[in-house]
Amino acid sequence: MSWLNGPWRIVARLTHLTAPAQRRLWRMLILAWATLLLGAWAALSAFTRVEEKAAEDAGQTYVSVAPLAAEVMDLRQRRGQLEAQPPLLAAEQVARNSGIGPDRLRIQLTAGATSEAGQTLTLRAQALTLRELVGVLRDLKVEAGLTTLSAHMAPAPGNDNRMDLDLVLSR
Repeated sequence: MSWLNGPWRIVARLTHLTAPAQRRLWRMLILAWATLLLGAWAALSAFTRVEEKAAEDAGQTYVSVAPLAAEVMDLRQRRGQLEAQPPLLAAEQVARNSGIGPDRLRIQLTAGATSEAGQTLTLRAQALTLRELVGVLRDLKVEAGLTTLSAHMAPAPGNDNRMDLDLVLSR
């Protein structure tokens, strides 16, 4: 069988089939075509659902990560804002920014004590909420550039929901 006449010979043989055999052949061809289209549709539908699920998961990840990224960017912008100020003023500014009033805060330079990096000071804050506590601890390092030499936390007397904080800081 030569290539040029090969396919046409097969078609010529099909025309010599009986009428019921031709009907069966066409029905099988239509059924095969429909099955092929249905299979292609099912595969595309499955792939579409997989991609939709991946996009939804990416969206959920974005929703959970975006606030954290915004906080990190904010911390980077605030990094070292108060480092030019003396440690005593920087610590006081951080405590005030965290919402701790002068009635609950006492900051003083440690008499005659200096660390390798510079001045040493003591910060005592009373009856801090969790938000205030976290804000002070984070911002003393980030904004004021102060390092903690020692720390002590204890529940506030008469109020177990609040904490007293004693820190020894230096820069």
